[in-house]
Amino acid sequence: MELYLSLSAYGGVSTREALTIFWNAGIRYTELAIGPRPDADATQAIEDFRQMGMVYRAHHAFVWRDRHYPFNLAQPQDWKYFEHLTDYLASIGITAYSVHGGNFSKTTERAKAYTTFVENIDYLYQLCIKRDIVLGVETMYPTHPISSVENLLDNATELAQFCQDMPQIKIVIDLAHVNIWHHKNQVKLNQWLGLPLERLLEIHISDNDGRQDIHSRITDNTWWLSQIPNFPMGIPLVLESRLNRLPVSIVQEECERIAALILR
Repeated sequence: MELYLSLSAYGGVSTREALTIFWNAGIRYTELAIGPRPDADATQAIEDFRQMGMVYRAHHAFVWRDRHYPFNLAQPQDWKYFEHLTDYLASIGITAYSVHGGNFSKTTERAKAYTTFVENIDYLYQLCIKRDIVLGVETMYPTHPISSVENLLDNATELAQFCQDMPQIKIVIDLAHVNIWHHKNQVKLNQWLGLPLERLLEIHISDNDGRQDIHSRITDNTWWLSQIPNFPMGIPLVLESRLNRLPVSIVQEECERIAALILR
């Protein structure tokens, strides 16, 4: 297994500063993600560390230019942006890209939002496949009851439907997101981890309080630890626990601790 550290784990600084921390901590596998501050140097920083030997994957609205471009795939999209984005991914040799399930207003019909999402994912898949990029979609989580929006793919039933509707799309299992599912249990988690290897893109790992996606550190009480023996071999893991502003030594220690815990 390969263990990637997400750039979302070290947010609030420039891409170059975050990658410098990662590199000095001995990290050679990084997932580009939201978190670093957008700046004009981001693209050059990513390239400089790629030339040094950093290996990348990319996730959703990752930072790669001087402004951040958030998007929601349950709504109509600017496909020129995604053409530029997938061209960029291909130009730096990234072959794995994952996106969120999208969200919708509670005043919108869920079925309508799901249909839009599936149409958008199919179009994005076409852009990716032409550039030899494998596309994955991440399991999402139920929003707080007072939230004005809901996430798609926030439950096992809809995720199973998506797998059936879009068999060409890989799945990213976010274990912290699944921790917020209303009807989670170890048996169902084991079933999702047991998906055919060709359906899985990667597994995201962190922890939370079961209510909010706070990307906390993994502890002895993290609910999915008992499932580590069932992690599928050969599927990359992406650590997303917050390490913001911590020195190189702590980042290195945390990554080594998690690697010892889960890699075999």
